Amino acid sequence: MKELLLKDIIKAINAKCDNEKDIVITGVSTDTRTIKQGDLFIALVGEKFDGHSYIDVAVKNGAAAVVCSRSVEADVPVLIVEDTLKALQGIAEYYLTTLDVKVVGVTGSNGKTTTRDMTAAVLSTKYKVYSTAKNFNNEIGLPKSVLELDDSYDIAVLEMGMNHFGEISSLTKVAKPDVAIITNIGKAHIGNLGSQENILKAKLEILEGLKKDGVLVLNGDDKFLFGAYTEGIKKHFVGVSADNLELRAVNIKSTEDKTEFSVVYDGKKYDGSIPVLGVHNVLDSLLAIYTGLRFGVDIDSAFRALGGYKSVGMRCESEAIGGITLVKDYYNSSPDSSRVALQTLGDFAKGKRKIALLGEMLELGDYSKAEHENLGKMCVKNEIDYAFFIGADFDSFKKGMPENSQAFSDNQREKMIKAVCDYYKNGNIKEGDAVLIKGSRGMKMEEVYTALKEAIEQ
Repeated sequence: MKELLLKDIIKAINAKCDNEKDIVITGVSTDTRTIKQGDLFIALVGEKFDGHSYIDVAVKNGAAAVVCSRSVEADVPVLIVEDTLKALQGIAEYYLTTLDVKVVGVTGSNGKTTTRDMTAAVLSTKYKVYSTAKNFNNEIGLPKSVLELDDSYDIAVLEMGMNHFGEISSLTKVAKPDVAIITNIGKAHIGNLGSQENILKAKLEILEGLKKDGVLVLNGDDKFLFGAYTEGIKKHFVGVSADNLELRAVNIKSTEDKTEFSVVYDGKKYDGSIPVLGVHNVLDSLLAIYTGLRFGVDIDSAFRALGGYKSVGMRCESEAIGGITLVKDYYNSSPDSSRVALQTLGDFAKGKRKIALLGEMLELGDYSKAEHENLGKMCVKNEIDYAFFIGADFDSFKKGMPENSQAFSDNQREKMIKAVCDYYKNGNIKEGDAVLIKGSRGMKMEEVYTALKEAIEQ
């Protein structure tokens, strides 16, 4: 972060300050454990914490001023605002206006992080690019990401997540993207929003902050995005199967460690590959390639960048152990990402035995039973030879896949893990087979992976 004057921050967030001084702020912090000399401390309030309780610690550790939502005693200037979270966002919004940095905003039900990272990789062939750290894609994390920028960056690629209406709206008004990308409209968080139509509305909130001459890049294979009404904003579509695509992928072929395909653009064809599996990752790469084109990065250069792409941990990573291919895809799970994962397993493992180790898909609300029954049916449709499932809706999964499967309630983790390992030890998972491990992060499917890996390596 470059330096800001305290008086400019006070004006930007309309704060009251009875002890205003001519102070230079060198950073913004919400955590007293990492605060540095000269930082502005913002006292955020959450369900289980209240930053106001740590004002003295913040000042002792070097805070030059503090932002609060109530009066406190401090030896530094105190900025009083109605809402400290909105103040954090307001500071980030103001700070971004002091920089000459283009912004790419990425949202969608699935594939946000992959698209973000691929886009950053493509753009980095020509520019200095900042990409959202970790999963700083929420109402606290995104403004913190903005405040890490400085004048050395040309482009910032910022991920925007949500699970309720209004969240993308607040993020996009901070970031004000020059390019907005929406990956897809799936069923993640449908328990909160009620329908995919409502999820579409929530994702389209990104347009509220899109600059006047901004660009909207969409997955044209997604029926909700393809038919979305965006008054006054031109849509640019990429994809695999839809009509009227500006950029299309053809001849897609997945192997055990990469996906090869060709890109058709402006009447020409370009060949390349990405070191990850599945058509969904091809779609994410198309969004990145098209964004690169908007910034003057040619497709050949984009393909070279994507060839070195490293997937974020636990997202469709393949690993060969003892001749058995293990596909780890348990960072998160939803009906759409599970469908894609099973299709990917079926595509690259044709002619091989396919085993699925599945965990519950969370945050589905009233849709949960039906979606878990459908998950079982998807296993059957994709010719999964055997499946294990763990979660509260185990009965629903079993209803969808009554044969060649075992289902366990969410409190039977050890029993499920033992069953998986016994299945291997009894000779049912052999060299040449492919195993998918998939589930929502809260289901801790990495424990299932670790146990199976140890059993194979013994």
